[in-house]
Amino acid sequence: MLVLNPSVLYAQAEPKFSRLSLLEASSEMKAYQKDLISGMNLTEKHKRLLLNEGLAQLFLDGNRLERLQVRQRLQKIFFDSISDPAAYKSARDLAVTKLETLARSNKISINGSINAALFLGELKEKTGQLVQTATEPLSRLVTDESITPAVRIAALLGLGSRTKEARESTKGSPIAVNAVSIIPTLGKIIMLPAEQLPAVARDWMQARTLSYASDLLPLLGDDSKNLIEISNGAVVIIKDPTRSIDLRIRSIVFLSLLADTDIVLPASEIMTVTDKLVRESLREAYGTIQDKKFEEEITGIGIQGGGDEMMGFDPMGTPIEIEKNYLPITASFRASWRLVTLADSMNRLAGQMNDDKETYKKNAERLRAFGVKIYEEPKDASITSAIEEFDPESIVLDIEDPETTDPENEASPKKFSPFKLQ
Repeated sequence: MLVLNPSVLYAQAEPKFSRLSLLEASSEMKAYQKDLISGMNLTEKHKRLLLNEGLAQLFLDGNRLERLQVRQRLQKIFFDSISDPAAYKSARDLAVTKLETLARSNKISINGSINAALFLGELKEKTGQLVQTATEPLSRLVTDESITPAVRIAALLGLGSRTKEARESTKGSPIAVNAVSIIPTLGKIIMLPAEQLPAVARDWMQARTLSYASDLLPLLGDDSKNLIEISNGAVVIIKDPTRSIDLRIRSIVFLSLLADTDIVLPASEIMTVTDKLVRESLREAYGTIQDKKFEEEITGIGIQGGGDEMMGFDPMGTPIEIEKNYLPITASFRASWRLVTLADSMNRLAGQMNDDKETYKKNAERLRAFGVKIYEEPKDASITSAIEEFDPESIVLDIEDPETTDPENEASPKKFSPFKLQ
């Protein structure tokens, strides 16, 4: 066991240096760099310093305020100073094994395990490329349900870095092949059961999975069917009304990118869901406006004191009336992103709708125009005009108070909401 996993030899040593700055300034660190810059092989002394003191900095409290900087400095002082390729490979392999162990450890803080998983994903070769041998350990961490979600998320970021790196490489290159190898892992993530992770963590991981799979699509060429499991998972997500709007939209985006591949898509079903998501997106924004108006009405806040809120001053100091908007600008931008994204997806999928192709293209163009308008004019009126166009049944009418009548003489009493809402 010790021959196969020499890091076990150093697993129990207590760190001597409580902060990375102390380690950097130590005589041991200076000797390590001097030896390895000169081309020396990695000796037991060097390995102990790397594993017991270097990687230990990832979980020590003394470095908790500068975790990102610690990871960057560890790469620089321990790896960039190695000139011999064999020594670099030895240090790299030891680090990969140790980092996976730290990421799984329940003997260090959760922040330390997260930091170890992040460093595993960031570790680089002498050439500056990400370490390919770290891909498999990262995949194991991501799919291990016994590990806390935060560590799994950190490991998934490492896999995502590999898809981005591969996007800039040529098809069939070692980097591309390595990145494509994570597709089975992505397939498992897209099918994660609800009981395995909190909803927020599950949504985040699946949203990133769809993004990473999209990055890999250009590298697959005729092998695009490798993504069929992920596409099936995306279809399951869009059909589930309990999933978040944004995740379902991201799933439709991914599916639309497969429109020109050999993967058979349920285009009609996807379009139906797309239409529903347009309405849901607008209802959410419009509902926020109505909720705030309702709150103002029943509390009186903004009614008696509304005059000051509705008035402003021009550069000359003259009072001017200001249009009052209830929807936060960030919510308007989110609504805009949703409409534009769905419009672009609809346009890509329109080619699969046979005789309705031109109709869907026109609908996509119209939807995109409203999304752009909301972005350019993030006002309540922009949301209202969009919902009037795409979901008029959701419009809330302002109902005036009825005239006083004698209930006994009224043949059919009118029904009014006490809050003036239909």
